[in-house]
Amino acid sequence: MRPGLKFQKPTWSKQLSKLKIYIIAVGKIKDKIIDAKINQYLKELRHISGKGIEIRLKQVPDGKSSAVELKKKEEAEKILEALPSRSYLLVMDERGEELTSMEFARMIERITEQGKELILVLGGAYGLDDKVKEKADKVIALSKLTFPHELARLILAEQLYRAFAIIKRTHYHH
Repeated sequence: MRPGLKFQKPTWSKQLSKLKIYIIAVGKIKDKIIDAKINQYLKELRHISGKGIEIRLKQVPDGKSSAVELKKKEEAEKILEALPSRSYLLVMDERGEELTSMEFARMIERITEQGKELILVLGGAYGLDDKVKEKADKVIALSKLTFPHELARLILAEQLYRAFAIIKRTHYHH
C-alpha cells in the first residue's frame, strides 16, 4: 500500500445514506454481454454499499456530425446539460492522471465524505471535448491502453465496484 492510503474504519453514516452516483456516457451499449456485466457490477455495488446509495447510468446520444471536433462539441453540450449541481465531476480521459485501484478507492471515499454527488463521465469513440474536461474536478485515465468506449464503461463499473469493496473491506480486492 502506498503512503497516505490508509483507510479509516468504515463509517458509512449520513454521507452514504444520501450518496448519488451518476455515470454519464456517450452512446449506447450494443454488446449484450458487456451490458449485462455492467449491470451486474452496478447491482453488486448497490448491494455492498447499502440501501442508501443511488446509482444512475445516463447515456447521451452520439454526436451526429461526421467531423470529429463537431461531434465532440455536440456530445459535450449533451453531457454538460445532464450534470446536476453540487456534484464532484470526475472525467475519464486517456491523458488523465493514472491511479491505482487503492488510490481510486481513497478518492471516492474522500468525495463521499464531502457529501457531494459523484458524476463519472466517459466520452464517445473520439473522446471528450475540452469544455467537459475543463469543468471537471479531476481528470483520470482508466489505463495507458486505449479501449473501445463500451469496454471502458465496463472497466469503470468494475473499478467503481472494486473501490467500494476496498472501502468496505470485503474480500473482492486482495
